[in-house]
Parts: sequence; structure tokens; C-alpha cells
Amino acid sequence: MKKILLIIFTVVIILVLSACSTNKAETNQELTEGDAGKQKVEQTTEDDSEEQEAEENIEKEYIINISTPAPSLENNKLGEEGEQTIRVFLPPSYYNSDKKYPVLYYLHGFSESCNSLNSFYRSIKNRMESSELKEFIIVCPTGRTKLGGSFYVNSPITGDWEDHIVKDVVGYVDSNFKTIADSKSRGIAGFSMGGFGSINLALRHPDVFSCLYSFAPGLFDENGLEKAFENNDWDSGFKNAYGAAFSPDTDLPEPYAEIPAFDGSRGDNEIIANWENGFGNLESKLNDYMDKNIELKAIYIGYGKNDRYVWIPEGCRYFSKILDDNGINHKLVELEGGHGINNMIVLENMLPFFAGNF
Repeated sequence: MKKILLIIFTVVIILVLSACSTNKAETNQELTEGDAGKQKVEQTTEDDSEEQEAEENIEKEYIINISTPAPSLENNKLGEEGEQTIRVFLPPSYYNSDKKYPVLYYLHGFSESCNSLNSFYRSIKNRMESSELKEFIIVCPTGRTKLGGSFYVNSPITGDWEDHIVKDVVGYVDSNFKTIADSKSRGIAGFSMGGFGSINLALRHPDVFSCLYSFAPGLFDENGLEKAFENNDWDSGFKNAYGAAFSPDTDLPEPYAEIPAFDGSRGDNEIIANWENGFGNLESKLNDYMDKNIELKAIYIGYGKNDRYVWIPEGCRYFSKILDDNGINHKLVELEGGHGINNMIVLENMLPFFAGNF
């Protein structure tokens, strides 16, 4: 009897231990599958992250911020840096081709930066990859100063920004990138302050740039300056920057800018003349251009139909009339919209303009 009870007890113990072992194995198997699933999710996330990082790295190779020497800005009164940033957009085939590329130089507006075309990059890249748009390099120099804007002109206060663009930036780009280093393969464009800058630099340096695109440029007709003041279009910051660029006086306190009071005095009339010569005096500027006997290949002037600065459309039409009077071929376009750039302007107008003229 005792033997029978012992056998039964032993069998029960074996069955219990066997069941525990099975449950433990099953539990371990569930944990393993759970961990495997977790690892799979983590791996997928890691793979996606690596893919995204790789894509970003590729973009970084094609969108480059470079701090470039700016010797033309030395000895300015405001202490602008001797190095300035440029942003370079390289075409999709750049690293896989031995060919050289035309270059578009884009000048941004007041208080903006060299990053002002960033939001358009993917669309530009896609259009170039699909051959919808001819490939070329796009260079966006900095034109911003401690006062907000250089207007891309030479000034003892902010530095010689005209020389910086035409000499420092163009020279650096031609020396460090695969460019066609010839005026026929260089274009210049800009918006607002940069629109003025693109016109001014193209007229003064047709030996450097062959094509000009300007949207909503700062341009005066005979009454433009007066209208800008009457409408209170400019705040004190803009006036200080404009005065430092076009009517500087190193004897004044910082920002060393003469600003007209319109009081009828002789000294104030001289200041007004300086201000008129900034965005205005277009006949004289065009005469100087024609004296160079180097024609720009193509000129495009555009503005928004509802630009809040009413003197800008008027200035554009006035400039167009002067071009017409002198037999200079160009295109004047009024587009829907106000004072700004958008996909239609950049992707449907500006870039195809240069693709067709390079």
C-alpha cells in the first residue's frame, strides 16, 4: 500500500513539474516573439531614420551654406563682417557629370536672408531631374546688414556691397564650383530691395551678367520718393538703412544716415537728391549702361497687381517706358498678387526665363 501511494505521489510530482516547464517555455516563447516584434519596430524606425538622414545628407550636398571672404566690405563704419554667407543650390547631375553649369545669382529683399529660396528647392530639383527645367546653379548671396539691408551698393557705412557681389561672390563661385565662367552664362535676379539690386548691378556690369529678372523692384518715377513718404511706407529702420546706403555721412552719429526732412533748405534738397538717386534717376543710369556698348541678352521686369507700395508698379512702368524710348527690348509683366514671391513667380516665371536664356 505504501508503495502504491509512493508511486502515485511520484507521478503527480512529475506531472506538476512537467506542466510548469511547459508554461515556462510558452511564456519564454511569447516574450521572445514580443521582443522580436519590438526589435522589428525599432529596426524599421531605425531604418526609416537612416533613410531620412541619408536623404538629408544628400540634400546637404546639393544645398550648401558657405562663409566666403568679403574683402570688399573691409573698413566699413558699422563693422560688418569680413566673411559673408552664400547659399548655393547645385543641380541634380552636379556630382555625376563633368559638365559646367550656368549660374543664377538671386538677391533677396530687405531684412531677408540668403535662405529666402529654401522653400522652392524640392520643386526646383524635381523639375530639373525631369528635364522640365534646364539645369543651372543658383547662388543666393547675403545682402543683409546690421541695419537690415545693403541695397547691394557701395557705401562707406555698410561696406562696398556692389563690389562684394560682382567681385567677391562671383569670383569665389567661379573658383570653387563647376561654372561656365562667362557673362553669357550668368544671370541676376532679385525681389524688392534685391529687385533694385539686380537692375542696378546688371546695368552697371553687363560684362558680368547677361540676363536680368527683377520682381517688385524698388524703382521711382518722377514722384516715387514723395509718394513713399506720403504713404508712410517706410519705418525708421528702413529709412536708416536707405540713408546709410545712398546718403551716408560719417560725421553723423550711428547709423550715419542722412534722412530728408522736406523743409526746403539747401542742405535738405541735397539729401533729397541723394535719395532720388537711389531708386530713381533711371534715365541717367540707363544712359550710363548704353555707353558701355554691351547689351543685356534679356530683361524681365515684373510686379504684383496689388502691390501695397503703389510707387513700385508705377516705377516699373516708368522704367519700361524709358527702355522703350531707347529701343531696348524687354518684357514688362503684371502678375496677380501683392508684394511678395510665390511658386508662380519663381517656378513658372523666373526660373524658366533663365533656362531659356542660358
